[in-house]
Amino acid sequence: MKSKEIRKRFFDFFTERKHTAVPSSSLIPAQDPTLLFTNAGMNQFKDLFLGKEKRSYTRAVSIQKCVRAGGKHNDLDNVGFTKRHLTFFEMMGNFSFGDYFKKDAIEWAWEFLTKQMNLPVKELHASVYATDDESFDIWKDVIGLPKEKIHRLGKADNFWQMGDIGPCGPCSEIFIDRGPEFGCKEPCGPACECDRFLEIWNLVFMQFDQQTDGAMKPLTQTGVDTGMGLERLCSVMQNTDSVYETDLFMPIIKKTEELTGKKYDESDEIKAAFRVLADHIRSATMIISDGGAPSNEGRGYVLRKIIRRGALFARKLTKENIFPQLADVVIEEFKDIYPELAQNQKLITQILTSEIEKFSVNLDRGQDILADYFEQKKDSKTISGAQAFKLYDTYGFPVELVHARAREHGYTVDTDGFEKEMEKQKAQSGKKMADPLDHVSLPDSVQTEFTGYEELETKSKVNALVQDGKAVDAVKSGTECYVIMERAPFFIVGGGQVPDQGWLQFGDAKQAISQARYINGRIAVKIKAPVDIKVGDAVISMVDPVWRTNAMKNHTATHLLQAALIQLFGQHIKQSGSLVHPDYLRFDFTYHKNLTAAEIKQVEDLVNAKIRENIPVAIEYMEFKKAIDKGVLAFFGEKYNPENVRVVNVPEFSMELCGGTHVARTGDIGTFKITDCSSISAGHKRIVALTGPRALDLFQETFATTKNLSLHFNVKRQEVESYVDKQSHELKNLQKQIKQLKQQVWQAQAEHWLNQVETHNGVPFLFLSIANAAHDELRAITQLLQAKKPGLYLLVSPVENRTAFLASLHPTLGDAVNLKNFGAWLKDVLGLRGGGSKGTLQGAGGKFDVKWREAIISWLQKA
Repeated sequence: MKSKEIRKRFFDFFTERKHTAVPSSSLIPAQDPTLLFTNAGMNQFKDLFLGKEKRSYTRAVSIQKCVRAGGKHNDLDNVGFTKRHLTFFEMMGNFSFGDYFKKDAIEWAWEFLTKQMNLPVKELHASVYATDDESFDIWKDVIGLPKEKIHRLGKADNFWQMGDIGPCGPCSEIFIDRGPEFGCKEPCGPACECDRFLEIWNLVFMQFDQQTDGAMKPLTQTGVDTGMGLERLCSVMQNTDSVYETDLFMPIIKKTEELTGKKYDESDEIKAAFRVLADHIRSATMIISDGGAPSNEGRGYVLRKIIRRGALFARKLTKENIFPQLADVVIEEFKDIYPELAQNQKLITQILTSEIEKFSVNLDRGQDILADYFEQKKDSKTISGAQAFKLYDTYGFPVELVHARAREHGYTVDTDGFEKEMEKQKAQSGKKMADPLDHVSLPDSVQTEFTGYEELETKSKVNALVQDGKAVDAVKSGTECYVIMERAPFFIVGGGQVPDQGWLQFGDAKQAISQARYINGRIAVKIKAPVDIKVGDAVISMVDPVWRTNAMKNHTATHLLQAALIQLFGQHIKQSGSLVHPDYLRFDFTYHKNLTAAEIKQVEDLVNAKIRENIPVAIEYMEFKKAIDKGVLAFFGEKYNPENVRVVNVPEFSMELCGGTHVARTGDIGTFKITDCSSISAGHKRIVALTGPRALDLFQETFATTKNLSLHFNVKRQEVESYVDKQSHELKNLQKQIKQLKQQVWQAQAEHWLNQVETHNGVPFLFLSIANAAHDELRAITQLLQAKKPGLYLLVSPVENRTAFLASLHPTLGDAVNLKNFGAWLKDVLGLRGGGSKGTLQGAGGKFDVKWREAIISWLQKA
C-alpha cells in the first residue's frame, strides 16, 4: 500500500469518527522557545491540553511534520546506521481534549491497524505502564488480546511527561513482531533492543498533573495524544527491510544512483551514505520551506549540521553538489501535500547551493587540521575537547563530523572536554538566564482584558502585584514592582511590534512605566510605586500616544512593504522576521537575489503610492481556515487561534493575520523611506525603513547636508553628486601619481640601501625605517631589493606609538634562517606580532626603538 493511500485512509477513518482534520503546523514552533523544531504531533495542541485555549472541536486528527535532530530528542547520530532512525518524519495522530479516553483510543487504534491496514492480529503485541490496570484490562477483555501479548513496562518506556511538573500519564504502545529475520532468533518481546519488535503506535493518556513534590494530582480534563510514524507504518505495509526502502525514500535513492553512478546496495558503507543523504535532504528541504535558515546558533545551527553531515556522506558518493537535484525530487514528491515546498523551490535551491559551497571550503581546511590532530594523537588515539572545539568554533567543522571521522580512523573524541569548552564560550558571551517571572503563581481568577485596540487610556483596578518574583497583596511607596490590572491598554507583543510605553496613575500620583510584558499571559507593567499600592486599588493606565502612533505607522507600513515585495518579485517572497519600533521598522524576508538600487526604488514608489491613496485599513475576525482560503498571509513563528484570527486588510493590496496595532488609513503613515537593504544569510534579506516623523527628519537632515555641501563646493545643489564624483576621481589620480613618484624614489634609493647590506652568519641583512609606508609599499620595496640582492630584509614604518613591519627572506636562504623562529623571536623580544606566507612576515607592534637593529643582528649571529 502506497504512502498516499495510507494518509487518505488514516484521515478518513478518524474524520468518520467526528475528528476535525487539522493541517500540519510549521516545523518552526509558534512562539515556543522551549522547542528547536516541532517534534511531535501534540506540539500545536499544547495549550489545549494545558487548558489555556478552547476550540470548537474536542477531537482532532493530523499528520504532523516533525524534526528530531537537536536538544532532548536528537536522533542525528543514529541516522543512516539503523533501519528506522530519521531526523525528519511525519507523525500520524488522533487527539482528544476532554472527550474520549483510554477505551475509545485503544479500540480505534486496533480497528485501524487490523481492519484498515489488515495487519495480522497474531503478530501484534501491546505494552502498558506497569501499574495501569485499566489499559491492561481493555486490551485483555475488550480487544481480546491474550495476556501474554500484553507487556507491562516501566516508566522509561510507558509513562509520558510534558516536563518535570505538569500534565503526564501512562502510555500504551502497539508493536508488530516482524519475525526472527529482523532480530532475535529466540522469542523476545517489545522490551528487547533488537529490531524484531517494531513499535508502530504510541497512545498517551494524559491523566495526572505532577506536582513539585512528586505527587500525581488527577487532571480535571483528561486527554489522549497518539503518535504513529508514517514511515514505520509504510515499511510494514510495503514489507521492506527498513523505512528507507519505502516509496517515501526510494525516489530520492534512485535519483542519487543516477547522479553518482553508485548502487544503493553496493556495500554497507555506501548504503549508509545513501540513507543519510536521503534523510538529510528531506529534513533540510522541509525546514527551509518553513522559514529556517542556516546559522551558528539555535535551530539554524541544527539545520547547518544536517546539511553539512549530509554533505560529508555525499562525498563518499560523488564530488559534485547533488543537493539541489535531490531537493527537486523531494519537492516533486511532496508538493501536493505541502504546497509551501513548490512556493519556495528557488529559495531552497539557493540556500542548499550556497551552504554546500561554503562548507566545501571549511571541510577541506578542517580535514587537513584533523589529519594533523590524528598524527599528534596517534599514541592516545583521542581527539581532545579543545581540538574538537577549535575545529567547530574557528573552522565551522561540526563536532558530529569530528566524531564520524574519528570513528573511521579508530579514534575517540573527548566529548566532555568539548562540552566544557562550549560552556566556557557561552559564559564569555553572556549566557541567557532563565526568567524567574515565568514561574510566578497566579490564580486563574487574575486575568487582564486588553483594551488597547479601542483606547489609549483605561480606568480599572489593580488585579495583582508582583514583587521580587512573588505575588503580594500590597507594596510600599518607592518599591519596584509589577502591576497587573483587570483592564489595560498596553500592547505587549504581536507581529514583531515592541511593547508600549506609558504611565500608571493612582489618584493624583502619576508614574512612568519602565517595562510592559506578559507574566503568565497577563499584561503586567513595571513601575516604582509612587504611593502605597494594594490589590483592588483604582488605577488609570495611559499609553504614550506618540510612541503608539509611530509604532502603528511602522506596523502598517510593514504590511505594505510585504505586499509590495510579493507584487513586484513573486509569491515566493516570505517574511522571516520583523521588528516594529516607533523609530523604524525592520523586515526580514526570503529572496534568492540582492535587490538593486532600481528595485529598492520600485518598492518605495509602490508603498508610497498606496500611502497617497489613503486606503482605509479594515480589521476583521474570522476562522483561520476561512482566512487562508481568502488568501490572507500567515507567518511562521506566529501563533494563531484557528477559531478566531485577526485579519488586517488593506483592500486590493494586503491581507495579513496580525495582532498588532495599525493606523486607520494608509495616508496616516505619511511617507516611507528604505534606509538599508542587506543580506543577513543565504536566501535571507533585511530591509530597514523609516516612516512619518522619522522619515521627515531624515529628509531634512539629508537636505541640510546636501545644501551645506553645495555652499562649500560653490555648486548648485543638484550638482553636488557629480562634483563629489569628479573630486573623488581626481583624488584617485593624485594618489596614483604619488605612488608612481614613490616608486621612482625607491628605485633611486635602491643602490644606496643595498650598499648598507651587511652579512651576518652568512646571511645578507638590511634593517630599514621608512616613514608613512603602508604594508603594500613595504612589500614592494622588499621585492625590489630581493630582485637585486637576495637576503633578509626587515622594514619598519613607525607611526606615533605603533610600528608596522615587514620581513622578507629570499627562498635560497631558507636553510640559513628559520623564518618561523624569527617571527616568534620578534614577538617575544621586540613585541612585533605578525604572520604571513612562506618567505614573508608582516604585522605591527609597539613604539619603534633604534636598538632593534642591533638586537636582530645579535639574533642572526646566534641562529
